[in-house]
Amino acid sequence: MADKIWAIAKDPFWPRGIEPYMPLLCRISRLLPLLALLMAASVSRADTFFLVQPTLETEVGQYTNHTAFLYFDQEFANLEYGARVDTPSAVATLDLASTFGTLKSSSIGEVVYQGGPLNQFMRVRLIMGLKTKNDFVGTLKITFFARLPGATTDLTYRTVTVSIGQLPPPGMGYPVANENLGCAPAFQGLLTTAYPQSVMYQIEMTGPTQRTVTLPLQSTGTTFSFFTLESDGYQPGNYTWRVRTLDSRGRPGPWSTPRSNTLFGGIDMAGTATTSFLNTMRAAGWSTFFQAAWGGHGYWTSAATNLIRANQAGYKVAAYAFLNFDNGSTVPGAPANQTGQWQVDQGLKAIGFVTNKTSLPYDLKYFMVDIENVYQGTMSPDDRVQRIAEAVQRVRNLGFWPMLYTRNEGSNQWWNQYTNSSNDFRELWLWDSKPQLITHVYKDHLTLSNSSAWVPYGGWEVRGGKQFLLDQTVAGGNVDFNVWDPAVWDVNSPNPGSIAVTPANVSVIRELDNTYKITVTLRNNGTIEAYAVRLGDAQLGTQSVTGRQTLGMITPNGSRMGVYSFPFAAGNPGTTAFLQFTVWTGDGPQNHGVWVDLP
Repeated sequence: MADKIWAIAKDPFWPRGIEPYMPLLCRISRLLPLLALLMAASVSRADTFFLVQPTLETEVGQYTNHTAFLYFDQEFANLEYGARVDTPSAVATLDLASTFGTLKSSSIGEVVYQGGPLNQFMRVRLIMGLKTKNDFVGTLKITFFARLPGATTDLTYRTVTVSIGQLPPPGMGYPVANENLGCAPAFQGLLTTAYPQSVMYQIEMTGPTQRTVTLPLQSTGTTFSFFTLESDGYQPGNYTWRVRTLDSRGRPGPWSTPRSNTLFGGIDMAGTATTSFLNTMRAAGWSTFFQAAWGGHGYWTSAATNLIRANQAGYKVAAYAFLNFDNGSTVPGAPANQTGQWQVDQGLKAIGFVTNKTSLPYDLKYFMVDIENVYQGTMSPDDRVQRIAEAVQRVRNLGFWPMLYTRNEGSNQWWNQYTNSSNDFRELWLWDSKPQLITHVYKDHLTLSNSSAWVPYGGWEVRGGKQFLLDQTVAGGNVDFNVWDPAVWDVNSPNPGSIAVTPANVSVIRELDNTYKITVTLRNNGTIEAYAVRLGDAQLGTQSVTGRQTLGMITPNGSRMGVYSFPFAAGNPGTTAFLQFTVWTGDGPQNHGVWVDLP
């Protein structure tokens, strides 16, 4: 033992100046076997192990050193030890120096030394020199190992992960920049690296809700998606967001170029909404609440209570009536002709409206008219349009903003099929239905239907809202989710009023082909907007034309013109003829007649 102590003193790694104490150490060494026996019962001996001093972070293509010390817990006649790198294909240069032993083998991925005898009073220092290829970015695993000669498994090893360079941010497909989103956006992107890597992505949202989310480890070269929970969304407002990549040991790369989005989402439902549910969803960012009031044939009995609770929870509130076209309601007092006015009144009755809007304990932003593919009956498209107009005008007359909800895509051509592609309501906000899967990352993009641009219809150039999820059970409630243009909800309900649409002028021109072109100008002398104004059948002399032509909305004191064309047989030039025509509004048809001079 004393000889070994003197040998240790000659080790270049031991501190100098220890020689005067060597006689004392030799005496102590004679007691070590006895001390070992006394301690064996309670203290296990140290294992053969590595102490590693790596260079944890370096730049791409840089040559770096990594040091390891191998300690022993027993004597070995011979031992193999060295280092290997994973992934070897990323390595440009791998050097390894050892303070003991001789080089046994060397490859680009592993270098092995062999030496002996070795004992617990010795240590071996290994110094690795490593340079990766210039196209490698990410993490490498460096393993220092020791094994018995000929063994296929390591006696001991120590693996460390080192970062080479900084990984770039992923390319992001969604959300699309400058798009209106709901309150629970989904993110999707892809990062492809020359060598596959396990990485984490970090998303930072800056806006009314500040949040940074780090995703679990996943492989590069594979599209990743992250879905914000509907019960843990963002408060409405304007946001910027960016993404960066973290390698497997957490070294961050640069942030992506920020993108901007407006988040504004709402919920709608027909069933019961508990106070707890409403508070949870409002805290999650959903700020508007649409309540079903009239179902076409009957009432939604929870409507009044739900709206009061939603208002108390801080939502902007609205209600809707599901319109029937089959006159199929059998509620007490239901008339044979269940006009749009009557059905709106039933919906308002369901939410507690009595006589005027002051009977409601909240500001009802909208009363929406719902057009779907049930209860369609056998009405003609013109008559369905008139029923819709009746409902819309009734809503506005009573002091609420009207809105339309419908759908018109793929196999669900509700609007075109049931209204013959009417353009009469183009001035109203459209709440469009495009239900999608909760796993669709684009589901809440206002201007997208699936991953493609929304196809306009009905005269609408944009839609104010999109219903994108149906019948979701969240926080104890069954609910639908919507994304909105915030401008839709930046309103107060208007004052009630009435319309008075009358002919203001009729002019006649004889065309070169001797037909008569008659222009009718209608004026709204009322106090509110007249929606879906149409010119109907007309007769000049003995000649008639049929059909209804769209004029659209006429504002108070505003006017719009429509044109009839009659054949020469309607009357001889220089004579007078009687013109009869019908004006259609939501208040019903009005017949007018006037004598005109034929030029």
